[in-house]
Amino acid sequence: MTDLHSPMILHHHSPIHVVVPLRPGADLDLVRAKLSGAFAQHDHPVVWHIPRERGDIVQLADHAAEAARDNAGLLVAAGGDGTINAVAAAALRAGVPMGVVPMGTFNYFSREQGLELDAEAAVLQLLEALRAGELRPVQVGFVNDRVFLVNASVGLYPRLLAEREQATRKLGRSRAVAMAAAVWSMLRPSARRRWRVVVRTRQGNQMQEQEHEVSTLFVGNNPLQLEQVGLAQAESVAQGGMLAVVLLKPQSRWAMARTVWRAATGQLEGDPAVQSLACAELSVAPAGWRKASVKVAFDGERERMKAPLCFSLHTRPLWLVAPTLLEHLPQRDPANAPPAAAPPLAEPALAPA
Repeated sequence: MTDLHSPMILHHHSPIHVVVPLRPGADLDLVRAKLSGAFAQHDHPVVWHIPRERGDIVQLADHAAEAARDNAGLLVAAGGDGTINAVAAAALRAGVPMGVVPMGTFNYFSREQGLELDAEAAVLQLLEALRAGELRPVQVGFVNDRVFLVNASVGLYPRLLAEREQATRKLGRSRAVAMAAAVWSMLRPSARRRWRVVVRTRQGNQMQEQEHEVSTLFVGNNPLQLEQVGLAQAESVAQGGMLAVVLLKPQSRWAMARTVWRAATGQLEGDPAVQSLACAELSVAPAGWRKASVKVAFDGERERMKAPLCFSLHTRPLWLVAPTLLEHLPQRDPANAPPAAAPPLAEPALAPA
């Protein structure tokens, strides 16, 4: 059962601690000027936390969270899903609520939470919620000891992220570049690896075990992303207390193209290569794996983790400063969705491995 104990009380005019990542091609001075102007209109002092190097974001987020806790300020992530992940983990450790100013490429977390996607509009929305004392509990997933709010996966996706990062350094950050990098990863012969995984799920007081041969294992914690590719488990995740698990079987390139098309058109549930389920706890051990660690992708980041991989839900929620009224919740209007090809090819881990 999730512990919904109230988070610490925020002071309306305490400092706002903003964590901004280093991104290829980003103009940090422009970002700061844009956000500073929006915060200044409402008499809020801002403390900026910007890493010297890209790998410093986790430590920087912890420092910002501790500072926010010490002066009853607000911790804010200004970035995409990866930045939000680092700040959310720090917020949980420090026991502080957080806000979000979406500035990423896909913004799955922000769109699911019904946040404004324009940075200045998002600041105004955030400050309105702060003044009104509106906070929303958000379900948090864990893979081993790492937080994920959107998804976590093994298979192709960690490699895809590495190649996407190289592409964005050379060509800039955009959906088109991300999708092109994903397609390149999918077509490379080395990408067609196979995993033999032992999946252990808890059903009541009993643990059930099954072995699968897969190319990608995907665990989702974002109903919007799951809904866009047509998985019934989106509803279970939206209701709380469940994670969605997707197992993608190895296929030929033509069969994989069919799977990608079905994902792009929201019909993944009917694909014969896809097996999906919902559970609150999952243990994954690659069968016959000789290495002590495996590459895991989570919320757009990647890291080596020791096997077995244990997926679970945090006993406490992340407290998000955001409007709580129904009209602010995300609308499932296809006209407002991103291009159909973006989810399966570029951001979620449903692409083939």
